[in-house]
Amino acid sequence: MLTFEEAYADMMAAAVTLKTEAVDFVDAVNRVLAQDVRADMPMPPFNKSAMDGYACRRADLGEPMTVIEEIPAGCMPRKRIGASQCAKIMTGAPVPQGADCVIMVEYTEPLDADRIRFTADDSADNICLKGEDISEGDVVLSKGERITPAHIAVLATVGCTQPQVYAQPRVAILATGSELVEPTGKADGARIRNSNSDQLAAQLRQMGVIVNRCGIIPDTLEATVTAIAAARKDHDLVMI
Repeated sequence: MLTFEEAYADMMAAAVTLKTEAVDFVDAVNRVLAQDVRADMPMPPFNKSAMDGYACRRADLGEPMTVIEEIPAGCMPRKRIGASQCAKIMTGAPVPQGADCVIMVEYTEPLDADRIRFTADDSADNICLKGEDISEGDVVLSKGERITPAHIAVLATVGCTQPQVYAQPRVAILATGSELVEPTGKADGARIRNSNSDQLAAQLRQMGVIVNRCGIIPDTLEATVTAIAAARKDHDLVMI
């Protein structure tokens, strides 16, 4: 009798690599990547504000500053920040040139219609720098990874909407035993219900495998040989 290690080695030696195909990324959960996925742009793609507040120069925190523009998220700055100037900025918006920090709106007070002052002692930069999360060309998902729901967001972030994945294995499940009946049948006399096939099918589907339950094969050589030969024609693997 073969040991588990010997049987596993024999099985892996006979394994083949399936063809690859491109799939829509929203339908790619449980598929296995056939190539690395790389970032097509840095993330963030620009220096962005980490919070709502005012973009300004750290050197000007001790004096009143004039608000020269407002920068909503999704809009580019129009002006450069100079001495004693600032721009009202929203979380996620690009930081204007000349600014080296964003002060939280909670730590400011208005002086008049277009001037504010900083009310705290100091401030963090509060700027997410361009490329600090991902650099352009970085591998964000590696060949051979099984795609999870969390990976869908990664694929969307780098614009990989048609990832290359391996084809789904097609597996046939054969149950052998004249004593077996399907779960819908009546287990009377010396009969018992076939429970292994449905459990195995569920495990395979959870892995993203295409499963075909090929029924129960009676305990005869002819029926067994015929069933295996038929299953091999349309499947990558036959499980008995």
